[in-house]
Amino acid sequence: MTTAQKWGNSIGVRLPFKLAQKYDIANGTEINVIEGTNEIIIRPANDKPTLDELLSQCSGNNPHEEFFEQPVGREDI
Repeated sequence: MTTAQKWGNSIGVRLPFKLAQKYDIANGTEINVIEGTNEIIIRPANDKPTLDELLSQCSGNNPHEEFFEQPVGREDI
């Protein structure tokens, strides 16, 4: 358990070291604070795109020829 404390005009919450370490939160780590129903959720900000975000960028075309040279070995079987 931890205690909320005044920090300037805000209220700050300190995370126990082991908990911060478990979730890879260090000094300066960006976090998301989410307001739920009768709860506050703190999560590390996720800079990695989700699979759905990556797939939304795909057009369905096969762009290999645009990025790669002609086959150089036995790739073209």
